Amino acid sequence: MTEGKRMVDTYKVTHAIHVGDREILFAVDDGKTDCPYMVCDCNWDNPLGIDQFFDPAGSDDYLEMMTEFTNRVQAQLEAVKAERDKITVPLSPFTQEHCTPNNYGESIENKVVVIRTERLRHEYRTVNNQLVLAVGGFGTYANARGRAVYTVNLYSGKEARWNREDILGVLKPEYMPGWAKEQLKQILAGQQAKHKEQVQER
Repeated sequence: MTEGKRMVDTYKVTHAIHVGDREILFAVDDGKTDCPYMVCDCNWDNPLGIDQFFDPAGSDDYLEMMTEFTNRVQAQLEAVKAERDKITVPLSPFTQEHCTPNNYGESIENKVVVIRTERLRHEYRTVNNQLVLAVGGFGTYANARGRAVYTVNLYSGKEARWNREDILGVLKPEYMPGWAKEQLKQILAGQQAKHKEQVQER
């Protein structure tokens, strides 16, 4: 990447909008008279978390490419809306009053913790994206030097890595939703079964 500029090959990114699971980019290369305008998608779905560019489209017509850019953004908005419409639980996010403080002197391993809303993208600042089970990582330990906290989302079951400072606190038991209790039982049962298999394979 050029200093102070975000580049896609020889194209300078002039517009970028992140919605849902990808970012839509509009880029310009004034040196290419035949195809100076380009639109592509970008995500970071790889172990290193680096930019991956895909689905490029190019033209010498600015309005054509800007229309392509806005169409892709609109498609992403509709995809996120459709995803949200499928959610069957209350969406109001948890706040500090629902948690015990994130005490770095205590372990959070195997505890249900709440992700800070400000660490989530705006379209994902809902309770189903906040509640996770901390399953490992140096950041789960008491007085840990490490930051990494590996989690399982209670709603989706997806695994993710967070930093300890991304966590608002441990969810107070009285605020645990019924759906989260059921999901937690299933996740813990799955982990126990996996651990049992690993022991038997040794």
